[in-house]
Amino acid sequence: MSLWKFGDFEAEVDFTDADFLDVLDEAKAAMHEAEQNVPVVGKNSDIVRAQCACFYVFFDTLFGEGAGERILCGKNSIKLCNEAAESLFDFETAEAKALDSKYNKYMPNQNAMQQFPNPQPQSSGNRQQRRNYQKQYGKGKYSNTGR
Repeated sequence: MSLWKFGDFEAEVDFTDADFLDVLDEAKAAMHEAEQNVPVVGKNSDIVRAQCACFYVFFDTLFGEGAGERILCGKNSIKLCNEAAESLFDFETAEAKALDSKYNKYMPNQNAMQQFPNPQPQSSGNRQQRRNYQKQYGKGKYSNTGR
């Protein structure tokens, strides 16, 4: 579990917790549903206000009622809304990278496995590819085994 901060808002998030991921999916779905109410024509201020309302719905669903108000400070700035969402996305990306680096040390070394190729009979490929394979591994009538 990690602490995500944006402005004065702080919340514990855990992108490895299934329950948190369920709530995150619910928040995305709620935001998508709210986007259906955004007008496409009209006053710019009304359109921006409706777009910002989508972010309020997202943050309220994710972190609890009133979270959108605390994160966005009651403002209807689409720039601020995007910055908050990008901050959370960047935080998720950083957490994923940290988790990957932690678990990569338990993965088998791919380079070590490539040092010892396991030649298997090759039945696919065109004639030239089969000949090159046979020359390399010394099988078949085209091998260079000293004939």
